[in-house]
Amino acid sequence: MADPIDLREVSGCTCLAARRIARALTRTYDQALEPAALTVNQFGLLAKLYGASQGGRVGVRIGALAERLGMHPTTLNRDLKPLRAHGLVADALDASDGRARAVVITAKGRARLQKAIPFWRRAQARLEGALGAELARALGDVLSSASTKLETGEPA
Repeated sequence: MADPIDLREVSGCTCLAARRIARALTRTYDQALEPAALTVNQFGLLAKLYGASQGGRVGVRIGALAERLGMHPTTLNRDLKPLRAHGLVADALDASDGRARAVVITAKGRARLQKAIPFWRRAQARLEGALGAELARALGDVLSSASTKLETGEPA
C-alpha cells in the first residue's frame, strides 16, 4: 500500500509558497508598470541589456543573457519577441563571434526603460511599505542566496 499523503507536509512546500508569492509580486509589478506598457519581465530584460550597454558591450549573446537571467534560451527568445516588435531591442551579431546572435537595447528601449523607472520605484515602495524596508531587503538577499546555492549546488 502507498504511503499516506500528509497534506500538512505538502501545504508547507517551499516551492509552492515561492511560486505563490512570485505570482503576487508579478501581478503587483505588472500593474505598476502598465502605464509604461511593460511587464516586470520585460522591464528586467531591458534593465539587463541597458546595464550591458553601459559596460561598453554592443550586444549580449542570447545564451549568456538567458544564463544570467536563469532562463532557458527558447523562453528568453519568446519574451524578447514583443520587445523586438516594438523596436525596444534589436538583434545584432556578437562582436567576438559573427556567427552568434546577440541582442541590444535600442534608443527607444532606453527611453521606455527610463519612463518605467518611476512606476517600478512605486512598486518597490509599495512592497517595502507592506513588508518594511528591512524585511524587503532581507527577502531579496535570501532569494538571491537561495538562487545561487540551487544553481551551483553549493551546500547550505
